[in-house]
Amino acid sequence: MKVAQEENRTRTEEEIERLRSKVKDFVIDFEDSANLTFDISQIAGEKRVTDFSIKSKETGAITPIPNCKYLCEGRVEISFTSQFNQFAVFLNALERYRPVVFVDGFTISRSTQQQKPGCQAALKVATFVRKQQE
Repeated sequence: MKVAQEENRTRTEEEIERLRSKVKDFVIDFEDSANLTFDISQIAGEKRVTDFSIKSKETGAITPIPNCKYLCEGRVEISFTSQFNQFAVFLNALERYRPVVFVDGFTISRSTQQQKPGCQAALKVATFVRKQQE
């Protein structure tokens, strides 16, 4: 009987650890949330988009989610200029980022400036952030 209980306990602990690891694919720790803009800026540099800017959407970078005890939401707005293929490559890189970055929406339009060929893009991005522990 004790052996079966020990096996169940071990199996349960392994399952909990597996689920914690899976949550890390979707949630940024509060302490790491400040690095998100830096990481996205690095991706933009690697994908060679120009006129890149990123800013927090709200006054505070992290906002509460109604009726959610453990998570907050981080929102940023990104804008840049690129060729359409670069835009697609950058968007794909964001989709592959871990923890997950949700692109809520974007606009893309042809550049109106002759000296800056390509497209002007703007993205609204959201992430889940684990609330800071007290």
